[in-house]
Amino acid sequence: MSPGGVVGAASAVPTREDAMPRAFRPLGSLLWIAFVAYQWWIEIGRQVTANVPGDVPQIHAQLAATMGAVGHIAGSAIEALFYVAWWRAYGTRLRFVRLFVWLVSISVLDLLAAGLTRLAESHPGWLASALEVFVGFGAIRGDEVGPGSGFRASFGTLGLLCVARLLATAAVQRRGTGRGLAAPLTLTLAVWLSGRLANWWLVDLMRGMSPLP
Repeated sequence: MSPGGVVGAASAVPTREDAMPRAFRPLGSLLWIAFVAYQWWIEIGRQVTANVPGDVPQIHAQLAATMGAVGHIAGSAIEALFYVAWWRAYGTRLRFVRLFVWLVSISVLDLLAAGLTRLAESHPGWLASALEVFVGFGAIRGDEVGPGSGFRASFGTLGLLCVARLLATAAVQRRGTGRGLAAPLTLTLAVWLSGRLANWWLVDLMRGMSPLP
């Protein structure tokens, strides 16, 4: 075979960064991200309305919901950027946009968990107990807050839906890196655990329970 034929055959082989499939076409991705952001805006708006005094102006609640929705989408972008940078440091290239869209899509599981949590809180009893398996045994608010609320706020949402989100995030990276599931899952768990520990510390710090002397 001629050198030109060898080069042509080699260039026809798909690169590893193309191994991650698209979640949507480009236009569909934009519409989907906007839809997910809108759903977060609705969900956060409900949470803010339920937790702030009635005399707070509605515009403040809407502003908080908007900032929260933007924060969720930005969080997915930062997470995707971290994973891309991490794997690139080990010689593997991932497409940032594709990974970002996948992470936004996976965040729908968090929206589902929020909805189920709200359902459980409005239907105490056996239904709430059953839903705790999916949303986490500390996600459903009770009458007691106690000194352990920082831990509860950080790890209380560890349920089946949270586990599914972690596995899905690792699976997308596995598809893009071709390294098996162990390494992406370890990285995903490390990122999640770091964020939860930081959140635990911040929540306790705001409540005057800083672990620092």
